[in-house]
Amino acid sequence: MPEPKLNSLYCGDCLDVIREWPAGCVDLIYLDPPFNSDSDYNVIFGKQRNQPTQAQFLAFEDTWSWDGNAEQRVAAIERAVAHPANSAIKGLRVILAECGMLAYVAYMAERLVELKRILKPTGTIYLHCDKTASHYLKIVMDAVFGGKNFRSEIHWYYYNKMHDKRKKLFAAATDTLFMYVKDVNSNFTFKQVQELRDKPKRQLKRRKLDGKMVNVRDDNGQLVYQTRTHRTVDNVWRIPMLQPRSRHWLNYKTQKHPRLLERVLEASSNPGDVVLDPFCGCGTTVQAASKMKRAFIGIDISHYAIDSIVRRKVLQDPSIAINGFPVDLRSAELLASESPFAFEKWAITRIPGMVPNEVQVGDGGIDGRGTVFHTNELVLSQVKGGRRVSVENVRSFCHVLEKEKAGFGVFTTLEPLNSPGAKASVGGIGTYRLGASTYPRAQLWSIADYFEDKLPRLPPLADPYNGREIQDFQDLAG
Repeated sequence: MPEPKLNSLYCGDCLDVIREWPAGCVDLIYLDPPFNSDSDYNVIFGKQRNQPTQAQFLAFEDTWSWDGNAEQRVAAIERAVAHPANSAIKGLRVILAECGMLAYVAYMAERLVELKRILKPTGTIYLHCDKTASHYLKIVMDAVFGGKNFRSEIHWYYYNKMHDKRKKLFAAATDTLFMYVKDVNSNFTFKQVQELRDKPKRQLKRRKLDGKMVNVRDDNGQLVYQTRTHRTVDNVWRIPMLQPRSRHWLNYKTQKHPRLLERVLEASSNPGDVVLDPFCGCGTTVQAASKMKRAFIGIDISHYAIDSIVRRKVLQDPSIAINGFPVDLRSAELLASESPFAFEKWAITRIPGMVPNEVQVGDGGIDGRGTVFHTNELVLSQVKGGRRVSVENVRSFCHVLEKEKAGFGVFTTLEPLNSPGAKASVGGIGTYRLGASTYPRAQLWSIADYFEDKLPRLPPLADPYNGREIQDFQDLAG
């Protein structure tokens, strides 16, 4: 089996990626797996499909919906009597029945078994979760890693989260990190991490006694706090949530504070160790590992997440290898041939601000969409990965643009489509004027153009994950 490429990013399902790696090749794993914790419990635990939002599609596809894939996944674990999570999944099926939560824990069980395999005998894993699924994940973690290898349940206390007073519940101010080692009898890395805390003392009052001002004890025994004079070592980590005004903020919904990851790395790794984040999102873990002189590997199923790490320069080294992305026209052609839907998703997200449809079959001629930041005009895209593209395909796409009242459309092919009929079709639906600039309403674009650093001529689009303007769109398009 090939060794994982260190100091690099992988785009794809972490299960598929790590199955190719040899056993015992990673020192520390931190994972914050996707879960829609804001979803209604009736949906999560019901049998109906819980559809993720458009923006969550790539990150959360097929993780919490009870469908045919979930049924096959659970049934496979139940048939595999030697699978570490066999009994746990069987028991949870009795408790939960067929629902999104069971689909999710089975999805995680598949990946946790492989994560244990690639962890070194002296390795450590931290699973980050919240109240929605933590109890079920703890059962699966005990089954896979063994209860004896459980080391700590860490509570991340984020004291600066705003509470919605309309909800009839206590404010959620903590997440949970389950810490397990591969083998409790091994010489696994662990260092005491101290945190400065406020130290209480009794408040003294100045009062006049016999004509003199003296210190006396507070009548109410009130406590006041000195600032950061007390060091403590415990399982409650007082670290704030990131706020939009923070210098670390990247507009990524599930982003964690760098101090949280730096503390994990400080406690359970040494310089030079290999750190893996199989759901790396916007790259906080790999950024912390790089800063602390650890070798890093980040994996994410979302092209958008990997693009975000690169585009927002989370890692300062521009030469970071990205595995799983086509690197030239030939590899893009292979992807289109071997996995048309994967190629379609990748091609759509080559245009900053565009996201693929949730449904890729019977999509009515629309493969992806975006929104113009200034006007909210709809931008539609269709991708053709084959060699045979007809003028009629282009005409049909232009008809869809008119039908959907879209402001703009991009017809994407592997290689440039230069036929006079195709050019006449996109030119026939006119232009759009925004300020001092005029843009074609429909245009032809190719992946060959992409590899020559050419983007379609569009106004700045809104970031589909936070609604803000993509600041560098014009630079990329230029």
